[in-house]
Amino acid sequence: MTRFKIPLSYSAIETGELIPILQQFEGQPHEAIIEAFEKKLCDVTGSSFAVALNSGTSAIHLALRVLGVTAGEYVPVSTFTYIGSVSPILYQNAEPVFIDCEAETWNMDPVLLETCLHDLAKSGKPPKAIIVVHSYGMPAKMNEINAICRKYGVAVIEDAAEALGATYFGKPAGMLGDIGVLSFNSNKTITAFGGGAILTSSKSVYERIKFLAAHARESKPYYEHHELGFNYRMSPLNAAYGLSQLPHIVEKVMQRRSIYEQYKAYLQPKGFGFLDEPSGFYSSRWLTTVTLKQGMNPIEIQAKLAHEGIETRPLWNPMHGQPAYNKLATYSTGVADKLFANGLCLP
Repeated sequence: MTRFKIPLSYSAIETGELIPILQQFEGQPHEAIIEAFEKKLCDVTGSSFAVALNSGTSAIHLALRVLGVTAGEYVPVSTFTYIGSVSPILYQNAEPVFIDCEAETWNMDPVLLETCLHDLAKSGKPPKAIIVVHSYGMPAKMNEINAICRKYGVAVIEDAAEALGATYFGKPAGMLGDIGVLSFNSNKTITAFGGGAILTSSKSVYERIKFLAAHARESKPYYEHHELGFNYRMSPLNAAYGLSQLPHIVEKVMQRRSIYEQYKAYLQPKGFGFLDEPSGFYSSRWLTTVTLKQGMNPIEIQAKLAHEGIETRPLWNPMHGQPAYNKLATYSTGVADKLFANGLCLP
C-alpha cells in the first residue's frame, strides 16, 4: 500500500479523546456505549431516533428493507456516488435506475427524477423509495426532490454519508428526507473508524431497524427468530470513538471549509473550477473538489502528485458506467460523465 506524505482524508487516532469515554463506561453493559452514541447523534442532528450500525451501506440496506422494497422493484438512485449507495438495492434483488446530477450542486437532478418517476408510474411499476446522495458534503436540491416524491407517493432515503455537519436552509443533512443515512468510515469528517447510522422521526421505523439489525431476535427469554435478520449493529469500541468525536463536529467541519477556501483562493485565479454553495446551502466540504483547467487529465495529475507523495482521487466514476451496472436504466444529461472526466478531489 502506498503511504502518502499528504493523504487525501486522514483521521489520526486520538487516544486522549477515547480513553475518558471508555473509563466513563467501566463496569456498564457495552450496549450502553452504543446507546449513548445514538443519543448524542440525536442531540447533534435533532433527530427523534438514531440506530448505530456497522456501516452506511448497512444503513441503506435496512432503510430499503423497512420501506418494503422487494425483488423486481425499481429504486431511482444518484449515479454520481460511491458504490455503497447502490449495492444495497441489489441486496434486495431490486434494480437501480440511475439519475444524473445537475451542474449546480452535483447531486440528483430533480427534472430527471420527475421524468423517471413519471415513466415508472406510467409503466405500472412505481417505486417505493429513491436514494438521493449529498455528494462531497453538498446538499441536494431537497425541496424540489421531496415535492416530486410526495407527488408520486415515494419515500426519500437521504444518503448523507459525506454530509454530517452540512445544512440545507438551516436544517441538518440527514434530516431532510424520510430516512437519513450517515457514515463514520475512517476518512469521514467525524469518524468512528467504521460504522454508520440511521436517523428517523418515526418510532416504528426506529424499532423495526433496530430489530432487524440484531438478527431479528424476538423479545423472549430464549433465542427465537421468525424472519431473516442481520448482524448490523455498531461495535461498542466504534461507538466509543464516535462519541469522543461528535462534540467536535462544528470545529472539524469549519477546518474542512477553511481548507476549501484556501484551495479556492489559490487555484481559482489559475483557471480551476470550484463548486460554490447556492443560497441556503451549507456544505460540509468533506473533500475539496475541483474541475481542472482545459487540457489537463485527472489521471495524469493524480499520478504526478502521487509521485510527490500527495494523494488525490478523480471525482466519482458514475454508477451507470460501472461494468457491474452499465446495462441498467439511466436518465442522463452527461453532467456526471463530464465531472469524472475533468475533476479531482484534493487532500
